[in-house]
Amino acid sequence: MTRHWTISQVAAHWDSVPEYDAINAKIDSYFRRFADSAPLFIIPPDARVLDVDCRSAKGTVFFHEHSPSARFTCMPMSSLFEQRTREQMATHGISGEVVVFRELPLPFPDGSFDVVLTYETIEHVPWPEEYVRELARVLKPGGTFVLTTPSLLWEPVHLLSGWLHLDHGEGPHWMLARRRLLRAFRNADLRVETERSFVLIPVGPRWLLAFGKWLERILPQWALRILCLRRTFICTK
Repeated sequence: MTRHWTISQVAAHWDSVPEYDAINAKIDSYFRRFADSAPLFIIPPDARVLDVDCRSAKGTVFFHEHSPSARFTCMPMSSLFEQRTREQMATHGISGEVVVFRELPLPFPDGSFDVVLTYETIEHVPWPEEYVRELARVLKPGGTFVLTTPSLLWEPVHLLSGWLHLDHGEGPHWMLARRRLLRAFRNADLRVETERSFVLIPVGPRWLLAFGKWLERILPQWALRILCLRRTFICTK
């Protein structure tokens, strides 16, 4: 199902929020997308890694620090993110390619990458099923596919945070139901190896964030799938 917006419109939204990084630096749940997923998979030595949409490359920097021999290809969606990605890669000495993400198909041969990372992006693309199939196409057989996305519960949180001017807004987006995500993985010949749900409390004072993380450690996974705001999937091809 194709949605009613374009990648150019998503890019225009991100270009309209130059304070993107400054805002996210104050939001505990932002960086958790990387830190929570990292223990769930391994980036092999000398792996070729695709990061799409890499935004301002904070995830690329995080995973490069853990896997310095990996070779990254970053796909930012907007001009602002392209600039910041290049700056981040230069600052942290990350050699790699930067290719702006504008459309499908992606400009890579089949099986180009050992690892594909896509954090909080599928909800912004107009064609989610095609997007998953295309990422699976450029992934090597046996490769690792990592996807995070907000759960449906994020939508009211997003609306409230926008009303209170707490974040940068999401721009064009549509949160996907878990069953639709699982179907998209199956249709792309991706096998879910690990599924975890994170973030019960996205913002607040330290004691409240700590309480939320404590609850995440003690609640069963079935409950976290219902209550948490972020879904994390680790798949293999």
